Amino acid sequence: MSEHLWPLLRLKAESDTETKEVYFKKYLETYVRSSDGQEIEIVDWQGNRIFFNAHFNSFDHAFTENKNYRHSHGVHSKKICKNRARRLLWIKETLKGEVGTIERRQEFRKDGRGRMKKRRTLVVLEERYVVVLEERNGRDEYDFVSAFPADENYLRRIRKNSTLLETKKPQS
Repeated sequence: MSEHLWPLLRLKAESDTETKEVYFKKYLETYVRSSDGQEIEIVDWQGNRIFFNAHFNSFDHAFTENKNYRHSHGVHSKKICKNRARRLLWIKETLKGEVGTIERRQEFRKDGRGRMKKRRTLVVLEERYVVVLEERNGRDEYDFVSAFPADENYLRRIRKNSTLLETKKPQS
């Protein structure tokens, strides 16, 4: 088994449905609200505030997948993707920017209502791990959209359709 920059999260449950619920609970406790109900404030290495949605649909989009991403129009299966879910804690690590070489990219895409939205894509090169954020109201605030390990075709497409803003190298 190959080494990763960060450990994989391996939560256990009796069924696929329960597995999804366990990972959703961990997502909420890590990114939305602490166990005592306090809102969790997360910022990236540039001080931009990142918001994580507490709705199950947002979690569902980020931690399920469609094998044919080019033609799925954002519609995913309802079964949790363990490959994505095991990397749930990697989102926070990517946003810190302390480990790995990270490309910070920007692109404009239409949302579900046809409005142009500014997206930031963080790509951890060593892991081929992608974190997608969407700008919130033209400020230095972003909404978390998704995070996943990407294949070379997907990375090629991101690089073709986006602008490289920064390549952050590991701290020495």
